[in-house]
Amino acid sequence: MQTFTATRPDFQRPTTLTVEQPERRELTAVSFQGGGAGAVSGRLVDAGTGREEEFPPDARGAVVLLQRRDVTFADMARRAEAAGAIAAVVANKEPGLFSGDLDPPSTLPFLAIDQADGEALRELLARPGGLEVALRVDAQTEVIAHNVVARPQSGRCRTLSGGHYDSVPWAAGANDNASGSGLVLELARTVAAAGLSDHCFALFGAEEVGLQGSAFFVSELSDVERDELEVAFNYDVVGGDAQPLAMGGSDLLERTETLAGQLGLEVDISAPKDDISSDHRSFLDAGIPALMLTTPEFDLIHTAGDTLANLRATFLDAVATLGFALLEQPAPGP
Repeated sequence: MQTFTATRPDFQRPTTLTVEQPERRELTAVSFQGGGAGAVSGRLVDAGTGREEEFPPDARGAVVLLQRRDVTFADMARRAEAAGAIAAVVANKEPGLFSGDLDPPSTLPFLAIDQADGEALRELLARPGGLEVALRVDAQTEVIAHNVVARPQSGRCRTLSGGHYDSVPWAAGANDNASGSGLVLELARTVAAAGLSDHCFALFGAEEVGLQGSAFFVSELSDVERDELEVAFNYDVVGGDAQPLAMGGSDLLERTETLAGQLGLEVDISAPKDDISSDHRSFLDAGIPALMLTTPEFDLIHTAGDTLANLRATFLDAVATLGFALLEQPAPGP
């Protein structure tokens, strides 16, 4: 187990949103990147889609409810501040939560909520008597995170197969990235059973907040360990229906395409090696050959729909078999 300190982005700051009156109700909310911190309570008023003319006179001293549509978040924030609001709650324009970004930053707490919760709040606002809410956004803090690393008895790593095990707060993370984590565990099991030597495995934390886990792993490698590590394999989002996509150095891609052909699997190797931000980037940036395997174009990533029910096992066995073949005959990058 590797323990490290990670910087948590604004959308992962602890956040609460509570309807106090007329009936108490807890809502799930996510803080905006660049939004303010603090605890406030007061009336909730509807400010429409955030156009200037939609802010009501009683927005001063109130929490404004905004509907995400075609107004920029920066304009929403500027107008909420000018209207004297104490905080803002933005309802999504589609099902699920989202991560908003305020540039320039705002001193007001800004929260994102699901489309359905926004509709429910508007229904409550339409009733007589008004609506009272309370919300809290904690200040930015550092958190303790972990990598889980498995090494053979020799301690030597000619290859490293890894994937990240964290997700975003509003998604279950079945495909992103329980699929990759499960595949790495299966590779570790089969490699051990086959008696293959000098292969290591890792599950990285804090990938979703800037590849911090894999970057820490690379930073902790000794000079000897760097020299011994011939290639790092990264498995991220491998439970989709799209044809598997490989990214890495030209020699690695050529070897991957050859092995895939022998296994009867078609793999797309057309994408640049730095086209997708995932943990392979930490190794590439350090000059270590790396290959990523993924099934792209899964539109439920980072949504509430990324559940086991929606995960597709179309290519799971094939990618795992390809991963095992790459470990049987590892090839260093260029």
